[in-house]
Amino acid sequence: MAKIIKCPNCGIYNDDVDYCISCGALLSYEKRRALEAINEEKEREERKKLQSEQSLLQFEKYKNHKSPIVRALAKITKTIWLVFIAIGIGLAWIIAAIAA
Repeated sequence: MAKIIKCPNCGIYNDDVDYCISCGALLSYEKRRALEAINEEKEREERKKLQSEQSLLQFEKYKNHKSPIVRALAKITKTIWLVFIAIGIGLAWIIAAIAA
């Protein structure tokens, strides 16, 4: 049994085809969902790329650099920064514990 699909753009009825005979609009729900999934994935990747480019920490830009020396320096810088933050948090905790 053939499906008869009404085109959402032009209103013409089509017999079991993926694209409208009159205007060429996509009628197949499976293909439409696949295209939407691909577009959403591209948008996600673009947002992720923009977030990494807009990072406040400069060494985050270089963690995927093509040079291994630059990548190593970025990892070392990040490690030093995290240790510095951990020491600061520890000192703040000790001062808060003493004050209480």
